[in-house]
Amino acid sequence: MSELPLHHKSLVELRNLLALKELSSRELLDHYVARIETLNPAVNAVVTVDLESGRRAAEAADAEAAAGRHTRPLHGIPITVKDALAVRGLRSTGGAIEHGDHVPTKDADAVALVRSAGAIPFAKTNVPRWSGDIQTYNNIFGTTNNPWDHTRTPGGSSGGAATSVALGFTGFEIGTDIGGSIRFPAAFCGVAGHKPSYGLVPCGGYIDRIDYGMVEPDINVHGPLARSVDDLELLLHILASPRPDRAQAIGHRLPMPRHERIDAFRVAVWSDDDACPVSADVRAAVERAGDVLQSLGAQVNRSARPDLNADASSQLALWLVAAATAPSMGDEDFARYRAIATSPDTPPEVAASLGSFTATHRDWMAADVVRQHLREQWRAFFQQYDALICPVAMTHAFPHTQAGSLPERTVLVDGVERPYMELLWWTVLIGGVHLPATVIPVGTSADGLPIGVQIVAPYMEDRTALAVARAIRNELGPIAFPD
Repeated sequence: MSELPLHHKSLVELRNLLALKELSSRELLDHYVARIETLNPAVNAVVTVDLESGRRAAEAADAEAAAGRHTRPLHGIPITVKDALAVRGLRSTGGAIEHGDHVPTKDADAVALVRSAGAIPFAKTNVPRWSGDIQTYNNIFGTTNNPWDHTRTPGGSSGGAATSVALGFTGFEIGTDIGGSIRFPAAFCGVAGHKPSYGLVPCGGYIDRIDYGMVEPDINVHGPLARSVDDLELLLHILASPRPDRAQAIGHRLPMPRHERIDAFRVAVWSDDDACPVSADVRAAVERAGDVLQSLGAQVNRSARPDLNADASSQLALWLVAAATAPSMGDEDFARYRAIATSPDTPPEVAASLGSFTATHRDWMAADVVRQHLREQWRAFFQQYDALICPVAMTHAFPHTQAGSLPERTVLVDGVERPYMELLWWTVLIGGVHLPATVIPVGTSADGLPIGVQIVAPYMEDRTALAVARAIRNELGPIAFPD
């Protein structure tokens, strides 16, 4: 058992303490609530708390444990949940002011899975409106701050979730990711996160404009954020499940990691690219991950790449992400984005990506065909390599940047102003072709902020990504968290 304080202990450690009756669910809940009351005003991560129902559920879990019925894998673990996911009986807004008082009567699929495994949802964490930004702020609850530096963003859209994990407000979190919404916050806040293979985790109950999660959006996935890679693996085992309407005929059985020993792994390291240059700090973090694996005996290749045009692939993926999110956009936003896309003053790459908002279904089908060819290229690449390590973004957590529309914003990277939308280049390159990716912190920036990298594995071989991430973190030691 680690000597970390209770709020920074991993989910696996908390399970053991609860099973041994060295800790009660009520004690753990009260500890988290005390942390929220003390630290949340400065970060604004937790936006809704139902303490009464949380305490009832915790006391019921303790009574079951006392009676010898501590059998569920998450028995008595209190959790906060991203506000983009429906939690029955708990205000769930999606960050949209028109949903400001919305209280669902049914859990999102992922929430239902962890609740049935014994978890106790007691609070919600902040998101950008409709989860549509790389930062976390909205007109209901305001801005969420990075737990390491309150002048900076925690990332988005699962920024409140990652901050909650980093500061020890929760046993774990569930995020969503279409363009990087698990991976950015995990990387910026210094926690572990896993973007599952597309289709592995059911996505019903996602709060947006499209019939309340009744339609599965392209690319979007739901997955865990936690304080260790072992936690991610435990949670993925619980979350990996068919949609409820397919459960009678379909089951998920994830393959084991490709190898048992880390020195048998073949790993490619892609630390930078001329199409989207990364900061020196980010490049160093990716290279460090490769160095760790090489020191453990893994076969590391720093020049291997899939046989594709990376920039064209990333731009196509950004187009597909925009197309997938367009139906949830309000009429005013839709009109503004269309105007930007058709303006002669708009850079061609931005116009091309935003043009997907007004594309026809025929256009989308043509783009999907190109995507399938890219997936074949990735499949061929992963016949030669077991995993790929690459950046999450071109920089680490950046100062709050909320003026103007997303395409109009810029971010400073090593002294150079870069288009805000370039932040998505590395994440959509991976997510757009449905690959799984585990994010872990590997280094720190010159100003002391965490830097995460993503470990990418073949489609539906999520455990391979987790195995490589675990080997790196085991060598580096436990993840550090902000005080």
